[in-house]
Amino acid sequence: MAWQSVPTVALDVDSGIAPARAHAITEALYRRIIALLVNRRGRAEPLASACLYWSDGHLILLTCRHVFDDGVSLGDLALPLGDSGRLIALHALRARFVEHPGHDVAAIDLCPVRARDALQRHWFPVPLYVANKARRPTSDRLVIAGYPYAQMRRIDGAVYARPLVFFARPMASPVADVRAGYARTAMRIDGVLVHAPALDGVSGATVWSIEDERQDVECLLWPAGVQCAFKHDEYVRGEPMAAAREVVARLVGR
Repeated sequence: MAWQSVPTVALDVDSGIAPARAHAITEALYRRIIALLVNRRGRAEPLASACLYWSDGHLILLTCRHVFDDGVSLGDLALPLGDSGRLIALHALRARFVEHPGHDVAAIDLCPVRARDALQRHWFPVPLYVANKARRPTSDRLVIAGYPYAQMRRIDGAVYARPLVFFARPMASPVADVRAGYARTAMRIDGVLVHAPALDGVSGATVWSIEDERQDVECLLWPAGVQCAFKHDEYVRGEPMAAAREVVARLVGR
């Protein structure tokens, strides 16, 4: 099966971000958001979203635990190799899997020796520091980027996928998770009001905190959580990054 990611225009739910900065962030995220595919009856289909991280020499794929419900196993999964149109199967990477016992987070350790060349040619893994980094986001803006089912089409055996990138304000939460508002309509950064798609398929995407804004475009993206649930016209929710670090620590032996 061929895979092709197509260009997108970011959405602004309520953040008021400047279009130039939103465009720059969207461009930076293109090489960091990954669709997680599953082999069903000999055909690769979209399953969830994920992001690659480096931690202590290990290449880690971070996603949600619930994507492994309904009998999905590591041997069924594949990753697209950027815009090459090709896929790489996880069983070829000698992957190991750990899930968090209390949070909807899972981490997959990809053998660095075999995975580095194939994956780093197409994706930019993010450094993940396991120790002393369990802080919560303090920014007044978040960005979430993943691959919703609503923006994928299969044509002549190929899947064409338009990623979703949207900016929002964080919401207060009674528990230690990450939340942002998510409406049924949103303003594209080019000024067009559109319907915001359902987020099925975005599960497992990293929630990024936008921090250290120094100029009109420059900023720092800090991993703040792992998207796991949403309710249209109310919120999108992510498990805290502290839970992700706990899972990764188990994989890398920290």
